[in-house]
Amino acid sequence: MIKNQNEENMKGSEEFIRYGKSSKDIASHKQVFFNENDALLSEATKINKLYLSQPKRIQCKNCNFILGKADFTKLHVNYSICKRCGHLNGENEDNNSFCSAVYTSNNGSEYSKLYNSESIAAYKKRTKDIYTPKASFLRDALANINIDPKELKYADIGAGSGYFVSALRGVGLINSVGYEVSKSQVSFGNLMIGQPLLNKIDIEKIIKLVETVDAEVVSMIGVLEHVQYPREILKALENNKKVKYFYISVPLFSLGVFLEMVFPAIMNRQLSGAHTHLYTESSLEYMANEFNLTRIASWWFGTDMMDLHRSVSVSLSQNNFEPKIVLMWNELFGSVLDIFQLELDKKNMSSEVHMLFKLDR
Repeated sequence: MIKNQNEENMKGSEEFIRYGKSSKDIASHKQVFFNENDALLSEATKINKLYLSQPKRIQCKNCNFILGKADFTKLHVNYSICKRCGHLNGENEDNNSFCSAVYTSNNGSEYSKLYNSESIAAYKKRTKDIYTPKASFLRDALANINIDPKELKYADIGAGSGYFVSALRGVGLINSVGYEVSKSQVSFGNLMIGQPLLNKIDIEKIIKLVETVDAEVVSMIGVLEHVQYPREILKALENNKKVKYFYISVPLFSLGVFLEMVFPAIMNRQLSGAHTHLYTESSLEYMANEFNLTRIASWWFGTDMMDLHRSVSVSLSQNNFEPKIVLMWNELFGSVLDIFQLELDKKNMSSEVHMLFKLDR
């Protein structure tokens, strides 16, 4: 069903658009969120406390507009919706001490725990299930505008353990390299890939890297919401005449955030300490207009319904309901999860979006 929906939305539109993605392939990779909820929530709470100790954020991370009073509070953090671009901002800054503590302490080994696989086989499975669809979408979107994707160079910034770089090469885009601030993830990723395609970059040199990187396509998959200076990154990208296309995946201010408010004892995946701000369709549009980016492809899909499934399942277990009741919930909701999620996706209300932009100069 989702495949047919994708095909229908690719036709008859100037923009290459896709909606929905089956949860089946990623479900096994998300079991840790079910099985280790308390430990993960404890770690997220520590990050939240560190975030609350940072200076107040005065301006919107997306458009620099002065922020107004808080619109809501979640886990003791105040959040404001920007009145100019609609971006969701946490009340505190993600300054140098916060970023260093979260991303690069102990060579980044703590932050990388959720993203490291135990074996080459597990690494390949994660790449195939989660990252190969992302790489295939990029390849297909470029082909849709009569660009030969195999002729281009690709630079994945914030590459983590190299899953997306591995996926790019797996779909035939072999001129692909990655850059990452975590030394442990670079070492692990290169070991798994079997060749040194990932490069360690100091966190303070990312802007310079974006401004000078030798690639026609720059990707930031689940990264733009983490960088300390997203506007400076985008300006550097605009100044790099070699870069023609910009591919991102970002989390959105979606139903998942409200679920996290309703289920405070469940590990918050969408809006947590490491995600200090979230994008909206309007804030992405503002970003594109300001930095001369033309949107040529988008893929709307999310895990809001998977998060609802997880939140209820874990809550039932926490409240000592019989295992058969938990099992019944899992079976009942699991059978309709993708159907419900697709309806959200089709209305651009998913928890994340992939977008490909062309830089206009």
